[in-house]
Amino acid sequence: MLAPLAHPRRSLFVAAFAVAALAALLALAAGGATKAGAAGCPSFKVLHDDRIGAASLPAGTYAITVEDAGLSCTATSQLFARFLEDYDGKLPGGWRVSAQGTGRAAFSRANQAGFSVARTGGGEEEGGNNPLIGKLCPNTFTVNANAPVGPLVFTKGKYLLYQPPGTGITCNRAAVLFTRFLSQPGGQLPFPWKLKTQTATFYMSSNPTRSAFRVEPFGGT
Repeated sequence: MLAPLAHPRRSLFVAAFAVAALAALLALAAGGATKAGAAGCPSFKVLHDDRIGAASLPAGTYAITVEDAGLSCTATSQLFARFLEDYDGKLPGGWRVSAQGTGRAAFSRANQAGFSVARTGGGEEEGGNNPLIGKLCPNTFTVNANAPVGPLVFTKGKYLLYQPPGTGITCNRAAVLFTRFLSQPGGQLPFPWKLKTQTATFYMSSNPTRSAFRVEPFGGT
């Protein structure tokens, strides 16, 4: 016995309802994924009152919001860490920073959405450690007169010393070495030391991770 044919209008209604339901589920899933992604990004600790270009970023805990679907939370945190390490305020890879007020900034490149950061609290006491940036040495280092070191010139003023992740150089050793480098004739670094100019990181070529320290202007770039 043949089954009765479905009513054409009823079939169209069922199909339309199924499509609408599927679209709603996809939209809900997409919205949930965006919210979960933003919430899933770990908080980021800025260890001292810093600047990236015109953006003022006081010490504290920051929330990172990813706006580019091609960026993961891990990659975005690494980018933010790299920008905080920048010595001259010129960001690599075509990235630009837009100040959004104290403790807030947005980063983009080539008219594409990137990510934004916003201070959520903390920072009453500067210092500590960030696994992506390293450890901030206590106290400041004073450069008494403009001094060239390699291709960089360290102008008179206060500086901070950092122990990058994985280094075995202590803060006291870093201070001794930096004093030595500042006093070198003609600003020539003694062998086997080298300098990464974009981040003002001194390192030994034989073991650039284990033998390294970084210098940053007090108050950021």
